[in-house]
Amino acid sequence: MCYTKNIIPENGGVEHINCDLCGSHDYDFCYKKPDTWLWLDQYEYSVVKCKKCGLVYVNPRPTPESMSSFYPDKYYINRDDENHQKRYAIQMDYLPNLHNEKILDIGCAKGDFLAFLKLHFPNLELFGMDFYSDGVNTNNIQFQNKKLTECQYPDAFFDIITAWAVFEHLHIPSEYFFEVNRILKAGGKFIFLVTNSESLYSKQAFQEDIPRHLYHFSEKTLEQYALKTGFNLTHIWYDDRIFDGRGIGTFYFALTSLFGCTWEGMHNNRMMTNAQKVAGVIGRLLDNIIFYFHWETLLKRSGIVIVEFTKTGKNA
Repeated sequence: MCYTKNIIPENGGVEHINCDLCGSHDYDFCYKKPDTWLWLDQYEYSVVKCKKCGLVYVNPRPTPESMSSFYPDKYYINRDDENHQKRYAIQMDYLPNLHNEKILDIGCAKGDFLAFLKLHFPNLELFGMDFYSDGVNTNNIQFQNKKLTECQYPDAFFDIITAWAVFEHLHIPSEYFFEVNRILKAGGKFIFLVTNSESLYSKQAFQEDIPRHLYHFSEKTLEQYALKTGFNLTHIWYDDRIFDGRGIGTFYFALTSLFGCTWEGMHNNRMMTNAQKVAGVIGRLLDNIIFYFHWETLLKRSGIVIVEFTKTGKNA
């Protein structure tokens, strides 16, 4: 990939970090990418891979104080439309049999998934928290507008905890993994969705939502997080139905880069040469053909994984 020059991001500062999983400061460089959704500026964030444990993360990254500019209001709208209702039905399929459990949804936004569960299982006791949402759309949910570590839930309180496309956004995922373990009952399930760093989606198609996706996980690193924070990794599913994790973009980026196209040129095709434009058309066509079917899920290489951690030990 050919890149534009790095400049200081206009939204605020960046910080250099050690690996959240193992603490190492040694890493290999993977690639650089600007925020290709908002394009607040042309700063290209480095994606690196820890040499010791294999965790993939953005480094340097936006500081927590500067991160809010990457989440405009439109990021949170339309989460109760028909497409999302289909998504909620698939998410519900990954939960164990439900009766009257206490369930917490981390990063619940407006609480629409919890409201969906309530319609099907009215005896559930539902809790939601979201640092970026000021409230939920129903009064059946006990909601807190805080970080999980600030919510002060009791020890061993929940039967099930979920988090759908949340942990890749966290500045310190290990803090949340430890806190989930504390507030989950022994034998309880933590079910969450994250992106897969070992996929074409992540490695060649550049579909990770940089810099909002600060961490990119894999089965190997998830197993290490489970061991570190008191869980067993009991299931991992490769499933593109909730969010599209196909490698669409792999051929587009490969061919346009071959002709020297930059990220800025891809953003503004008036800056592309005729050769780059032709390469882009061919790349898009190949992407649409090669990735028409979700064959990556069969090879366990889809860009989206759904994970089940089970808490070890016994309740006091």
